[in-house]
Amino acid sequence: MKKGKKEEKKTMKKSKRIWASALVLSLGLLFAGCGKDSGEESAGSLKFGITPGTIRTAVVLLADHLGYYEEESVDFEFVEIQDATAALTSISTDKGEVDIWGTGIVPDLNFIANGSDLVIFEGTAAEGGAIISLPENVEIYKDITNYEGITIATVRADTAWVVSRGYLVKQGIDVDSIQVIEVDSQINVAEAVKKGEADLGFLPVEFANKYEDSVEIVYEVGELEPLYVCCRQVTSRTTLNNKREELIAFTRANIRALEYYQDEANRDEIVSFLASYSNQTEEYVRQYLFENRTIMTLDPNKQGIIDYYNSLVGSGYFTGDIDVAEHVDTSIYEEALKQLADKNPDNTFYSSLARN
Repeated sequence: MKKGKKEEKKTMKKSKRIWASALVLSLGLLFAGCGKDSGEESAGSLKFGITPGTIRTAVVLLADHLGYYEEESVDFEFVEIQDATAALTSISTDKGEVDIWGTGIVPDLNFIANGSDLVIFEGTAAEGGAIISLPENVEIYKDITNYEGITIATVRADTAWVVSRGYLVKQGIDVDSIQVIEVDSQINVAEAVKKGEADLGFLPVEFANKYEDSVEIVYEVGELEPLYVCCRQVTSRTTLNNKREELIAFTRANIRALEYYQDEANRDEIVSFLASYSNQTEEYVRQYLFENRTIMTLDPNKQGIIDYYNSLVGSGYFTGDIDVAEHVDTSIYEEALKQLADKNPDNTFYSSLARN
């Protein structure tokens, strides 16, 4: 895409976006009349909740930036929102204020476990967690048999710890012997390790790298559990049923953006765009996306979600009263991929994603 055409398209798209504040969203004012009874004009629109500056949803941001939603005839809008709780509460009410949330997995499962009829239909990213220790202890904790009886620090329900705990259970480690200190922020996880209050800390890898002057990474958790589920895309069952074709078109655009993302020739442009979008440095964006074990993937990974939910149940976060499999739908992703592969039979990227 030539620069002039790209800038023109970007300007056109900017004029169409709706950036609603979390306060307005919570009051339901901006989108009054845009719910399921709002009429034909907005009936097929999709509103994607997003927290400004977050680049974990890089594929969705790219799909919009490259004009793929327009090309796939998706009436698409970003809606600025405060956090996962606000987004998932709005989605659960089916008022049409937000249709999709794509960051996190624990909040999704928490809402589902507490009775919300949400459905995870697509992936966002996999992996991305890290285990940290003091530099002099890295080699000790490379051996997971040394984890019994230690003290660890984590933010409650942090993915890195939940996944690692499940892995340790499978390896026969007595996880009940591990003392868990739950703190209120990532920086306090690092501080607990730095001060010797905890032997290990569990963090998103981008935070672990921020504190590399005082702690070191023992493992990126993906080394232990490759492609474990992290952020997923979730909607309500009502939206899934009523806007199925729109969700398929949305996913087609995302798959195309993922192909663009995975082409190394596009990395400089991707980094430049996302650095500008997020107000982060290009160095940070490049490390976050292409050097850490943060893997962009759109496959819902149903079994991975089930395993993750069971690990949360085992950790005592949920009672496990619901069948989480009923809240995962893989057909949207599968149909979108099939449509792209059928239309582009010589495209090896689409065929590489297809299930046998």
